[in-house]
Amino acid sequence: MCDRMYQSDFELGYVALNVRNLDLQSQYYQQVFGLSVIHQGESMIDLGVGKTVLVRLIKTEETLEVAGSYGLYHLAILLPSREALAQIFKHFVDHSVSLIGESDHNYSEAIYLEDTEGNGIEIYRDRPVSEWDIREDGRIIGTTEGMDAEGLYRLATPLEGPYKMPEGSRMGHVHLSVRKSDISSGFYQNVLKVQDKFSVHSASWLASGNYHHHLAVNEWGGQLAARTEGMRGLAYYTVIFEDEQLYQDTIERAKKFAKNVEVAEQEASFTDLDGIKTRLVLNR
Repeated sequence: MCDRMYQSDFELGYVALNVRNLDLQSQYYQQVFGLSVIHQGESMIDLGVGKTVLVRLIKTEETLEVAGSYGLYHLAILLPSREALAQIFKHFVDHSVSLIGESDHNYSEAIYLEDTEGNGIEIYRDRPVSEWDIREDGRIIGTTEGMDAEGLYRLATPLEGPYKMPEGSRMGHVHLSVRKSDISSGFYQNVLKVQDKFSVHSASWLASGNYHHHLAVNEWGGQLAARTEGMRGLAYYTVIFEDEQLYQDTIERAKKFAKNVEVAEQEASFTDLDGIKTRLVLNR
């Protein structure tokens, strides 16, 4: 499961969201992103590709708007190729799906949306590492420029039947909204042993190994409410380890730096200073 290509200690798993309207949100993720229902209960639905869960929706009665608290800025699903990005982009355009924008980040091309309750979503593809702007000190420089939308659309082939997200799609990174980006950056570097790959005064992009980022933190939302259990938006995101020693070492660092550390068999969790929960999973 680990990002061996990038010599990473872990890989990201599914992102869990607390939602008010479980059925509407489930339909959105199926129809807009082509995800399939993998498991469904009375108050929880897992959606993904094949057997891989990408998004877990959990029913909540909380009413505070997603944008009113720290938590998820966006989850980011990585597609396996530019052709795959072209297909979903054609699907978006042909079905008049509302988009927030599209960007070329130098190391990736990305499309941005929000679900029906305001959770941010990025769909992207990575460029080959040979095209990344990697500096001698290991920093990976990102840009925000206009994506070649016309060229991407022309690359797509006609869709036959309902759009389905392709096999090989996975959670590429998670971008968090926090109170102070420098403090949160230091926290995640301490606990998850990620490195700062790129920073500005109000945001940082962090990665394990040689990836451009597995996590990002920003303080662009201003003064918001700290997260509490059941609050709409991000319930937690998952970090998956294959190496038991790396997993156990992370738990020990969490006990030193994090809050609300809970340990069970092959799973653990902790919260940061803003109440954002990370769930650790050992995949033997």
